[in-house]
Amino acid sequence: MADGHVIVHGERGCKGKSQTLKPGAYDTSALDDNDFISSVTIPKGWMVTLYEDSKFGGRSTTLSATGDVGDDFDNITSSLTVSSPEKEAIVKVGGVHKDGKGGTITIEQNDVDVDSKSLLRLTQRFPPRYEQIMVLSFTMVIEQPDT
Repeated sequence: MADGHVIVHGERGCKGKSQTLKPGAYDTSALDDNDFISSVTIPKGWMVTLYEDSKFGGRSTTLSATGDVGDDFDNITSSLTVSSPEKEAIVKVGGVHKDGKGGTITIEQNDVDVDSKSLLRLTQRFPPRYEQIMVLSFTMVIEQPDT
């Protein structure tokens, strides 16, 4: 069993090619291969959220136990987050505005001792739209470049 990290596997049954991940956010470029995950090994109390698209977009599913990711997420994951009881994953969402200037939004959960199934997700880039599930104490910092 993984201790101190999550293992993503390329085949069902926690077999095949694997990659070990510590708590954090992993976009396509941080994963060994795009769309290769079929199963995960997850330590007790940890959470893994799989996203269909890169940059934490598209459909998502949150897993909290070792096993297959399910038919609807088999070999389609392009980004993911890993959270442990001690460290909640932080996702930075950034992009370029139509005027060519960009910014970054950082969302961090303040209290990691609460149910980590809370979600604040960017569902549309411009104009920005968000989906929020479950209200928790969090800090949100929006940084804009100097004009």
